[in-house]
Amino acid sequence: MLLPSWMSLLPRIDLIPSWMGLPPKMESWCDIPQDKMGLVIGKKGATVNSLMEEFGVKIRISNGQAIVYGSRSEDAVDHIKKMVSTAPPKYEDPQPTFSCGEGKCILLRPSEAQTMEIKQCWKETGGDPNDIIGSWQICNNELKKKFRETEALPGDLIQAWHGTGNANIAPICCNGFDPNKRERGLYGDGDYFASDPKVAKFYCKSGSFVLLCNLHFLENEKQQKWIEEKGYYVMNMNTNEGTVRMQALPVQLVQIKEFDPKTPEEKELHQALERTKEGISQRGVLQSLQWGAQKPNVIHKDDAPLPNENITHMHFGWLNPQYSHEKLIKSVQDHFRRHNLSMEEIIVDHNGLRQGVFIKLSKEITPSTFATLRELRYEGHKVSLLNFIPRPISTTCPKLRKGYCRGWNLRGHHDWTAACWYEHPPEIIFPTCGYTRKILSEPAKIDKIFDRLWESVPDATDIVIESIVNEDLNRRYSDWKKYLQQKHPHMQELELWHGTSKEVLDSILTRGFQPPSDTNASPDCPNFIPGTSTTHCSNHCSYCVEPHNHNMCHMYGLGVYFADSAKKSQRYCKSEGRYSQLLCTVNLGSPCLIRGNLIKQDAMHHLSSCVCPEDYLDRVVQPYNQTTRHETYHVDGLGMKGHRAGLSVINSEYVIFAPSHAVAKYVVTYSA
Repeated sequence: MLLPSWMSLLPRIDLIPSWMGLPPKMESWCDIPQDKMGLVIGKKGATVNSLMEEFGVKIRISNGQAIVYGSRSEDAVDHIKKMVSTAPPKYEDPQPTFSCGEGKCILLRPSEAQTMEIKQCWKETGGDPNDIIGSWQICNNELKKKFRETEALPGDLIQAWHGTGNANIAPICCNGFDPNKRERGLYGDGDYFASDPKVAKFYCKSGSFVLLCNLHFLENEKQQKWIEEKGYYVMNMNTNEGTVRMQALPVQLVQIKEFDPKTPEEKELHQALERTKEGISQRGVLQSLQWGAQKPNVIHKDDAPLPNENITHMHFGWLNPQYSHEKLIKSVQDHFRRHNLSMEEIIVDHNGLRQGVFIKLSKEITPSTFATLRELRYEGHKVSLLNFIPRPISTTCPKLRKGYCRGWNLRGHHDWTAACWYEHPPEIIFPTCGYTRKILSEPAKIDKIFDRLWESVPDATDIVIESIVNEDLNRRYSDWKKYLQQKHPHMQELELWHGTSKEVLDSILTRGFQPPSDTNASPDCPNFIPGTSTTHCSNHCSYCVEPHNHNMCHMYGLGVYFADSAKKSQRYCKSEGRYSQLLCTVNLGSPCLIRGNLIKQDAMHHLSSCVCPEDYLDRVVQPYNQTTRHETYHVDGLGMKGHRAGLSVINSEYVIFAPSHAVAKYVVTYSA
């Protein structure tokens, strides 16, 4: 093809001097790894379409390449390369497993807080904590699934110890208790468990380990026995149909002697124990569970309604989970710079691996400007921009789609980012749940609770124990427990005491535990409950508005407090002579250990969630896990000599910040 004569007068591109600049490149390309193709394309092409719109280019993806056409093709390619390079690797389970027969299991070395809880359990049931050399959490999902099926049947949960030889440890951890391998005992067929670890230790003989097990004692089941004079539990798990019912779940492996493996099974167990010393990362687990933990994303699939008034406070997220705090804040400043937003304050918001920011503007913006900002894409991704108006909003809170919002009763007196000003209907926050309350008749559980009570309240008499069944609250607790088991394979579940006034006790049994407000209860409020310091109303109440300040209460944050000592929780029953306490099942997840003194008495009083406590304490004994984070606090009691009044506690406390972490199982009433 002949070119027009006038085109020969144009300078050749390769001869243009560098100072004149080059015309923009109209075509660029880059390689895309096969496992990252979906990341660049997005669901139904959403990501690649947004890139074409943002950069004004055409993108064709074929044969492992992205070919980009347009004047900004190089910019688009650079962005795609950045997306691919910063994307988290595909999750592969790093946890050390070992197998025996058809089953397999994972052993996890517990945190310092969990190690303390094991030693406390060993001590409370009659053992010497100095006997313990090491301990491991036993994670066997197949056995847990079968045990949950049994848990759905009426009965009581009991923890007991089982001693056996080293050769039997791996088969029990991987496959459970095998009725074909048990020997006939003095009290009939079945697997034998002891309430006292010294008894289990005796049956280890030359073995190195004792197992802590969860037992489910079924109502009116004749094949299970409690031998009171010996402290034995005998569990015959064979059913009349010829099947085996999972009523005993091994949960902790406790080492009491040095381990010298001899058989192949013992050697594999030893290797698994050694591998736990290397530690594992739960980052991949959380990335697979959390929306927005792998890349920037919206908080809710449906945007909240646009505001009809000017705005000064916003929440922006979820943003790039790979960024440090400094880089995250800079990316937000760059994102909004073109609209000349003057930001007075930017506060990083963490939720697991997800990151967002709270923004306080120096000048208010109009709803139309806010609508424009909400359409902007952050690094090529659609993320949520929510108006955060610090006054009541007549729209139902979008977080309630998940069932709970911690900010419903917070006004932000001490932390403006903690409050949520949306509408929180009482029927969602306080669902009315019917419950049954009857005298406990299972002798094994009765003796267990008596021992727990008499350990710290030896003068307790006229004891009445009632079992509580609230199906709705049990289901809510079970659903949250399943999530925590995925997030923390070494999840910790304990039976703990909670003392409260008689006026509040029935509310807990009906509606569950509710973390307290940062606002005082007003005596003029129609919902006022005598004996309570903080309001039971939402932050929309026009009566309860005064801030709740530190008054030797809520020492470690605005949470619900539990104790492993009945004597400690008895102080909160607010009655004399006759007391009623709740014995609760509490799921601590992975608790953050606090052992030391506060830097001042009200240092942590304002906290409404489990955050890193190092800025509030004189010393930190356990690093805060910034990857999976913690949901609860385990506050270690320092004893009479070690504690400082107002800055630490004598007896241990446990603090939760969400209702689903605990459910009341028994009401224990007694005179003392």
